[in-house]
Amino acid sequence: MIHRSDLHGILLRACDRAGVELLTDAHCTRYENIDGAARVRFADGGVDEAEVVIAADGLHSVARELLVGDEPVNSAYVAYRGAVPFETVTGNDIHEKDVVVYVGPRCHFVQYPLRGGETFNQVAVFESPKALAGEGDWGTPDELDAAFAGTCDQVQKGLPLMWRDRWWRMHDRDPITTWVTGRIALLGDAAHPPLQYMAQGAIMAIEDGWVLGEHVAAQRAQRTEDGSGVDWDRVLAAYEAVRPEHCRRVVTTARAWGELWHLEGVRRLQRNALLRGRGVHDYAFVDWIFGPTALTPEDEPEMFRPIPLDSAPL
Repeated sequence: MIHRSDLHGILLRACDRAGVELLTDAHCTRYENIDGAARVRFADGGVDEAEVVIAADGLHSVARELLVGDEPVNSAYVAYRGAVPFETVTGNDIHEKDVVVYVGPRCHFVQYPLRGGETFNQVAVFESPKALAGEGDWGTPDELDAAFAGTCDQVQKGLPLMWRDRWWRMHDRDPITTWVTGRIALLGDAAHPPLQYMAQGAIMAIEDGWVLGEHVAAQRAQRTEDGSGVDWDRVLAAYEAVRPEHCRRVVTTARAWGELWHLEGVRRLQRNALLRGRGVHDYAFVDWIFGPTALTPEDEPEMFRPIPLDSAPL
């Protein structure tokens, strides 16, 4: 587990060493393909052109509109977060080295240490009744408290430490298989925004970039006066051949995982029975995620085989 700002720092320093010029506060309003290249227009009237444009413009991607006319999918779940100094929680019966998830009907609570035990992070996620009712002001602190009323002591001790002046509404998008149009390619959440249940959002974006970089490096292209020498059509085709399928699996499995965590009634009992029957160190359901990143479709590992809840012995 890594603090997001620490990850940002690692990437920023790598960009600096590579000579990348980072421009902030640049609001992109339009992407265009031109002859053998691509163009980006900005709200301040600025224009940039390049041999290829990698559009990593997030959940509300402008570039994605070139490929599909979809919208973010509202899960009706909301997340509260709270990172505090570790000494703040030492008396709260927490686990000092493990990632712990308390799951319940329509809610779950996550706890884990950061920065080698300097910081302790908590995430509270719940289904919002106001969102289900179509109300605009949903996910408010009163809903947070109501969602976790009656939960165990560890959760009750953690709730007062959550930030209550901000919260994150949980959206994803339906998977798409086409990420490239001309010399414009989607990357990260622009292509595959997931729900958070598998903690794969950031790493999928990093993997996207790594796969692109590996396919560029494999060409051993020689820069010329006229350009980079990279066969971008070939690179983007190789990228699009492998990444959409992997990320489709993650997005759809994250949805299923969220449903599994939040079950109630008989199906909750069935889930618990199946989980109790598995070994503590059995990672068969996630080996396809944490194994090597595929560079070609042939490298992509097989997914796990789902176990029907109805097969659980009750």
